[in-house]
Amino acid sequence: MPDSAELLDQMRQKLEFFEQANRAAEARAAGYDAMGTELRTVEASAQSPDRSVTVVAGLSGSIKDIRFTEDARRLSPTQLSQAVMSALQQAVAAAARQQAEIVQSHVGTDIPVAERVMKTQQEIFGRPADQPPRPPVDDDEDTGSIFRGDDRW
Repeated sequence: MPDSAELLDQMRQKLEFFEQANRAAEARAAGYDAMGTELRTVEASAQSPDRSVTVVAGLSGSIKDIRFTEDARRLSPTQLSQAVMSALQQAVAAAARQQAEIVQSHVGTDIPVAERVMKTQQEIFGRPADQPPRPPVDDDEDTGSIFRGDDRW
């Protein structure tokens, strides 16, 4: 049976171990708080290839703004749709990369977060995620109006 001095030493060692674990947990929590603050600032802007549409995306792909130039008025519905989708995809992808880089900076290199996001985006888009798609092609027969010349719907 250990004597009282040995018991006291063991208790001190255990107390020191728990204090170190507590300090490490507090440091991790502060790091997560800092990461959360950084993540809330995520914002990426992208333009369509023809520059008629600009989209701003934020954290988790949220859309913060969509802006159209005067040139957007000259696009057919199909072209405008393609321009919006192109800018949306680029902005959301860029915001996701920013997010991944922030997380990567806090978790270290053990988990390749940013690399996985880039790989997934390349698989989804079929091109490097930071490479914009080709300009939209107009497949509409633009008659100048979406309505027919008669009154039928």
